[in-house]
Formats: sequence, structure tokens, C-alpha cells
Amino acid sequence: MGKPLYHLLLSGLLTAVSALSLTACPQSLLVGEVAHQNPTFSTPEPSSSPARLTQLPAAAAEPDAAFEVCADLPGWQRSPETAHLKELQEMPRYGSAIESEPLKSLLQDFWSHQVFSFTTYGLSARTEPIYLSGVWTALDDIWSCYDGSQPEQINNGDRAEVWLINHQAVDLQWSEGRYLLTVEPSGSGLQLIQFDRQESSAALPLVVVTTGGETIEVLSGDW
Repeated sequence: MGKPLYHLLLSGLLTAVSALSLTACPQSLLVGEVAHQNPTFSTPEPSSSPARLTQLPAAAAEPDAAFEVCADLPGWQRSPETAHLKELQEMPRYGSAIESEPLKSLLQDFWSHQVFSFTTYGLSARTEPIYLSGVWTALDDIWSCYDGSQPEQINNGDRAEVWLINHQAVDLQWSEGRYLLTVEPSGSGLQLIQFDRQESSAALPLVVVTTGGETIEVLSGDW
């Protein structure tokens, strides 16, 4: 009696284990079949795997290009062209030579521009820009721009200067190897600004645009 009962229990246990194995196997096969039929399907990685983050390099920050207004004369105006020419003719430095080359063309250049850039300084070197542009009538009001170490900084290539006639500086940016100066047009005025240089080019890489998007030609006053 004991032996048949033992065999009966063992047979039942084996039957249960086989049933569990058959129930689990189709699920594993199904995953394998789907992965084979659909290449885009992939078994998810275990949650313990660390996330992979790609960090993009930060853009290089552009140097600050703040400017200093060293002379601001909003009510200043150039003399009328005929009066300006007459005043130059009466100066011993120019006289009748102002109507002959090379002074004639030089006068036309300075008179026809409203923005001038400088990377050098010297009293004699500034004479023509000051007188031919008409800025000489404001001479007493601009000397403060050359107090202290400003002339030395300009000549050493550390500082630049810009004269604005009938415009006021609004913003200055250093970007892509050039200075972008934004100005606001006005009916009158003379403004001298200075700023630290970010380059060492022979000619100042300066672009001047109005707040309305118009580009203004810059004349170098360096000699």
C-alpha cells in the first residue's frame, strides 16, 4: 500500500513542474520572435544602467566692449561749408593752399564724413583731423579726453577713439573680430568716445550702424 502512494505523489509533482516550464517558455520565445521580426524593437536596459548625457561645449564668451564718453556736446554744430572754407583760408597753416592738392581732397574727405576713428595720438597728428573736419570750434571742450594716461594708452594700442558728428553712441559690441557700434542720429552734436581694444590690427575694424540699420562710413584719422 505504501509504495503505490509514493509513486503517485512523485508523478503529480513532476507533472506540475512540467506545466510551469511550458507556461514560461512561450513568453521568452515570443520576445525573441518579435525582436527578430522587428529590428527597431530592443529589450530595455536594466534600470540600474547609468544615463548617458552628451554635454555640448559652451560658447566662448566675447570680451566686454563697453565705451566711455569723454566729450559730449549735444548742441554743437559744424560751421556752414562756405564759412568753414573761409575760416581755413584765413589760418596761416592753410591759406590758399587749402584749395590745392593734397589739402583739397583731404578737406573733402573730412568734411563729407561724420564718423572718425583713431588708434594713434599726437598733437601734430591730430591737427588736420581737428581743423579739416570742423571740430576745431569745440577744441576747448575736448581736451579732457587726453588727460592722464589716455594718449599713452592710445599710442600703445590699448585704447581706441571715435568721433561722432550728429550721432550719439548707443551700444558697442565686439564680435567676430570687429567692433559693432550702434548710434542714434541727431540733428546736431559732437561726441567723442573711447574704449579698450580687443585686437592689434593696423586699422581699427569698426562698423557703425544706426538704430535704423543704416551703415555709416568711417574715416580713419590716423597719420
